[in-house]
Amino acid sequence: MSRALKFLMFIYFVVFLTTGAFMVLIVNADENSAPWIALLARNHGIVFVWHLTCWMVTGMFSNYYWDLFNMGKGLDSVQVERIILPLLTSPFVFYPTYNLWLSSSSQSYILFEVIIFQSGFFWQALFTKAKPLDQAAVIPWSVNNGGRAVQAKAASNGGPASIG
Repeated sequence: MSRALKFLMFIYFVVFLTTGAFMVLIVNADENSAPWIALLARNHGIVFVWHLTCWMVTGMFSNYYWDLFNMGKGLDSVQVERIILPLLTSPFVFYPTYNLWLSSSSQSYILFEVIIFQSGFFWQALFTKAKPLDQAAVIPWSVNNGGRAVQAKAASNGGPASIG
């Protein structure tokens, strides 16, 4: 691994551990807490968003390492380019969980940490079917396909090709 990648990983772990420690302080804050803890508690959304982001990235890296180790490869096979793709898709993965947290009245932070970790782990599921269609999609319950079905049935019975 390069020095730059090691440095970025160090920064990531510092942010992850710091936001985790701040979340513990925020959850346990009361009226008699230090002023800086009260400030954190008032702005807990900012700290929690950073903490959720760290959980999501942890899920994405876990998925990458899971796939790498299942192929029988080790840490020496890590390719930085392959790690960048999940990070580019992270806004699409993060936004639904963030909105769920905003609309929730639950005080359970761990629930959202688990959801965002799972979303990060399964990030590629969002894009597995995001490719151009080879042929026109046949949707059996649509109006247009119903006309084709009637025409095909009439043609196979030797009747008129269209109704009307």
